Amino acid sequence: MTIGAILFLGLLPLAATPVVFHLLVRRNRKTIMFSTHMFFTSMQPHLSFHRKFRERLLLAARTLLLLFLLLALARLAFPGMGSFLGLTGKQAVVVVIDNSSSMVGPVEGADRSKLSVALEGARALLKNMDSDGFGAVVLMVPDPAAARFGGITSDKDTLLSFLESIRATDATGNTAKALQRAMALLKDASSGGGGALHVFSDMQEAEWNVPAAETDDAPENVTVFVHRVPSAEYALPNICPVQAELSSRRILPNQPYALEILLRNDGGQGLDVRLNRKDSEHSVANFVNVEMAANAQRLVKVPVQPKTAGRHWVKVWLEGDAFEGDNQIFVPYVCEEKGDIVFVGDPADNTFGLLPRAFSPAGDGSLTSLVPSYVAPSKLTSRLQQNPLLVVLTWAAAAALDTSTSAVLDQYTQQGGNLLVLPAVDATQAAGKAPSWLAGGQKPLVSLPESVPLRVSGSKSPFWSDLRDLNGRVHIGTAFTEKYIPLSFAQDAGYVALLSAGDGDDLLALRKHGQGQIVLSGLAFGHSRDWSTLPRLRTFLVMTQPIALGAVTTLINGSASIVAGQAPRLVPGEGNDMSIITLLGDQVEWSGPRDQAPLLVRGGAYIVSLGERETSLTVMPSDKEGSAAFIEDDKIPALDRMQSQVSTLSDEDNFRKSLNASLAGTGLCLPFLLLAFIFLLVEGLLSAPPSKWKDSDKDNSDNKTGAARTAGSDVETS
Repeated sequence: MTIGAILFLGLLPLAATPVVFHLLVRRNRKTIMFSTHMFFTSMQPHLSFHRKFRERLLLAARTLLLLFLLLALARLAFPGMGSFLGLTGKQAVVVVIDNSSSMVGPVEGADRSKLSVALEGARALLKNMDSDGFGAVVLMVPDPAAARFGGITSDKDTLLSFLESIRATDATGNTAKALQRAMALLKDASSGGGGALHVFSDMQEAEWNVPAAETDDAPENVTVFVHRVPSAEYALPNICPVQAELSSRRILPNQPYALEILLRNDGGQGLDVRLNRKDSEHSVANFVNVEMAANAQRLVKVPVQPKTAGRHWVKVWLEGDAFEGDNQIFVPYVCEEKGDIVFVGDPADNTFGLLPRAFSPAGDGSLTSLVPSYVAPSKLTSRLQQNPLLVVLTWAAAAALDTSTSAVLDQYTQQGGNLLVLPAVDATQAAGKAPSWLAGGQKPLVSLPESVPLRVSGSKSPFWSDLRDLNGRVHIGTAFTEKYIPLSFAQDAGYVALLSAGDGDDLLALRKHGQGQIVLSGLAFGHSRDWSTLPRLRTFLVMTQPIALGAVTTLINGSASIVAGQAPRLVPGEGNDMSIITLLGDQVEWSGPRDQAPLLVRGGAYIVSLGERETSLTVMPSDKEGSAAFIEDDKIPALDRMQSQVSTLSDEDNFRKSLNASLAGTGLCLPFLLLAFIFLLVEGLLSAPPSKWKDSDKDNSDNKTGAARTAGSDVETS
């Protein structure tokens, strides 16, 4: 209430001025001589009644005129909706802001984002909060990057400052947890006196079409006000990335890899989009057009070939679909130095045929970053201490290992090393018994009168990822064999057959051994065609790389992927001291106990260190946020157990005007002015009657005066 309003309310006693004036001021009287009182005596009751009645009406009209005039000037109003909105008194107000990815979309009928409209609405609400009230802001997606404040507060500046720090995330909000946090704040602040919960959201079904939150511990008399921000309709389908995986092998310079991205079309019509890519070693982006069928998925391979060792990233983004909030992917990886390949034997014996050149055509690693070297069996133990990338030995050499060397080789493999065991080029029959930890062996040598084709087995194994097309088929070309040694495996050894021939004899198999990998071969890779024609095919070079690099994640470097809104607490590694650094994307620099790792709510490329292990972590955008399904009616499943009112917030200016009007209440100035005007007219009519009333009164008065004069009496009149 303004100072002027209080002043006019203080002047209300002046409305009684006509009454006081009537009581204090008496009429002037004069004496007139009449002959008789007879006529006056008979008419006096009638004249006195009309005169007194009109005087009282005139007095009331003047009093009410002053009263309503003063009330109009005081600008009184009926209480508005402010108290019902929880913005007055000592009630608590908690605002829930939807900062999920869908809020970056445009609001219906405007070019602004839904989040900006929601924040402006929340800002107007908090600014009008009563000075004695308590308020808090809860985010649908807890964001570590937002400004922090403790609990619920009466400091408006703190709340408004927090609103300024809110940005959209790439995650899907957890409605139940957000409502539980809000109710807990209300319970702490209201002391059972109730409160108001204001939700600013686009009411996406992925978040709000869920079972109602538990509210058993909520304070009484809490009302939920939902300010629904309407979403503009999508003119095109949304294409969202579902998965992004770089090779799980060890990554070396100059080696070709493929980043596999699985895209999904959520719309009922086909759409062509552009897939852009840029990496840490190239500032210029390139792109490829991708045709997406309606309601379908498609796997896209993006080539990756680092030139230098170190930490790298690849950024991929889509253009041309309906929703931009899920279009970016940041994939990190660690490129190691050149890898050593140790051949157990003498290079002069040509025991390994074309295999060394398949690993390194130039012999120095300049083209493939794989450097072959040879070591005698007696020096293998000391060589393993240097942790080579791959150890290659023949079946005969494996059977001849002494106990201590065999144990060291077993330990090397379990700790992330790679091992290949194959026949010697000049082998004519199976060698002795291999170590038991290999869990595999050889059958008798098979020599065929004519060649038989090699067949791919286990096509789903990561070993074949570089030779697998987009339809999942593996192509190695036409390869034959006339001589091979079938493999045998121990029960439950876990070997996956990769190549077979003849009547289903397994000729190449792989298994995970601890953190490392063991590959067994029944084929030698010599120059002659009797073993196999495979070494003469181009695919042989591609096929040998997974043997050296490993088709499984190593202990030293690994990769992982989570969805925005999760914490990287399950990344592999030993110990509890974790650190997170950002290569690209939302900046996060953190270190501390693993169980306190922060939520990563936006897409990014991160390196997570745990113990001696580094994990390249990709944070994917939520694939739910591009959905165009929103709750349009007032029935919201997540709020079934609460008293709620739903309104539409399409423009913050209109919301601010409506809010101010509701807080100000219904003004009574105009009704009071109208009443004052009515009583002004009444006062005018009573104080100056119409002329016909005057004429009638004059005729009656003349008749009475004549009769009185005839009687010759004196009377006193006014």
